[in-house]
Amino acid sequence: MNSYSKKYFSNLDATRFLSCLTVFLHHTILKSNDGSSGSLYKYYDTNLSREFVIGLDYYVVLSGFLISWVILEEYKFTSKFNLGNYYVRRILRTWPLYFLLIGLGYGLIWFARQKGFTVHDMPPPQYLFTFTLNFYILKYGMAFLFFIAFLWSICVEEQFYALWGILLKWGRKYFSLLCVLLIAVSLVFRMMNRDVPGGLFFNSLNWASNFAIGGLMAEFCMKGGKWFEKLKQTPKVAIACVYALFILNVIFYPEIYSTPLMEVFERLMITLFFAFMIFEQSFCNKHLFELGKSKTMSYMGKIAYGLFCFHGPVTLLFEKVTERTGWMNNNITVFIINPLIIFAVTLGISAISYKYLEKPIMALRYKLKAA
Repeated sequence: MNSYSKKYFSNLDATRFLSCLTVFLHHTILKSNDGSSGSLYKYYDTNLSREFVIGLDYYVVLSGFLISWVILEEYKFTSKFNLGNYYVRRILRTWPLYFLLIGLGYGLIWFARQKGFTVHDMPPPQYLFTFTLNFYILKYGMAFLFFIAFLWSICVEEQFYALWGILLKWGRKYFSLLCVLLIAVSLVFRMMNRDVPGGLFFNSLNWASNFAIGGLMAEFCMKGGKWFEKLKQTPKVAIACVYALFILNVIFYPEIYSTPLMEVFERLMITLFFAFMIFEQSFCNKHLFELGKSKTMSYMGKIAYGLFCFHGPVTLLFEKVTERTGWMNNNITVFIINPLIIFAVTLGISAISYKYLEKPIMALRYKLKAA
């Protein structure tokens, strides 16, 4: 059994849900089936859709923070880190739904072809089973089954989970330096590839700074010290100013990151805001709001992985059911009714998945010495 009590960040479940929600909206605000789109949708697609993706930025920063914290906490209380247990825990948490979706994809394609329907194919299995789908997308694009394309971000996270275990097993003394190096490499990569179509977004190096900053925040907080204690005392006014700057950053996102230089630092700037959010919600003595007080949002955060995984198949099913009906031509349906219907169905499936599949599997982690 575990020999120490692990810290639980009660406010961060709700933030996980909020980040998932932005990605969900980005995927479920759907263009009309007949190819037409109103002026409001065109405005959204041109000016706002980019901002919705920043939820993915937060998710990666949060993963870097939590994974690093768990490992550093194990070092702190046991003076060692069991790499094998770490990998098993990651596998038990992320692989079941990932491979369930892959199986669903193959099954759907087989069924559709049996019924004579034309349907997109699957990516080559070697990219799916080695968690390198993002590199396949970089080379060949996304002309394959709709909801399988969403798995690219899970692949990127799996790559960093594998790397983080190695870094903290054999490079613990140099962890901060290695994180800074990853941030620098990511910035150089963005500078050299900002003109390559899709080269920034889907490449793993593009997300290295997010994971690294999450790691640095975890180590900073784990060590404590004078600066940590001072930041814990941050007054509400200062916290409000930071959040106000973040909101302004989102509102004027296209204008702020329109130059080549700002495009290079785009992900880094957003990531620093999110690192502050994690610190404020987890450690500050005063909060503008404590998201963890909302039981509903906290629960949504617990099932957020399911919400992310299942919203793709549900969206695809919704599109197929409503195609050729003109259902999605109205702005109210496009921006309100469609997302609500898809969310309600996805929520039900995710709740069932969490209770009867994910939670029982995750319970196996607690049989390990450091879960």
